[in-house]
Amino acid sequence: MDIFSMKSMKVAYLGLITFLLSCIGIKYGISNTNPFHDSTLSLLVTAVCSHLIASAADMDNPNAILIFYLSGIVSCETLLWILIAQLSWFSLINFLVLLIVNFLFSHLLTRLFLSYFNCITQLLSGTPPNGSEMPNTETQP
Repeated sequence: MDIFSMKSMKVAYLGLITFLLSCIGIKYGISNTNPFHDSTLSLLVTAVCSHLIASAADMDNPNAILIFYLSGIVSCETLLWILIAQLSWFSLINFLVLLIVNFLFSHLLTRLFLSYFNCITQLLSGTPPNGSEMPNTETQP
């Protein structure tokens, strides 16, 4: 069993996205400027929709897990990007978050990336996983 169950991860992402949206509302509430530009808004909407679709999918599938985590990270990063306009503070906060994620989820990330790495190396080698069982379809001269 992982440190966090999938249900608690779904709640954590939802809470974090809600918190960041409320912080953006507080920061830009009295301002006349719109923090959601066209490109930022489209990235945010795409990431949140992908995250919601992946959270409804079967979490036994590694592709659904990867899409769930990546879309959640992209949506939170987009909201942080809007909230923290200075690049130096944004980089510092992202570095600290990456350290925390690496500390908490290193075994999960390693297992997930190794499975994808093995799949990619099998595809790049040119032989399918069950290549020895395939019949010879080459024509003989």
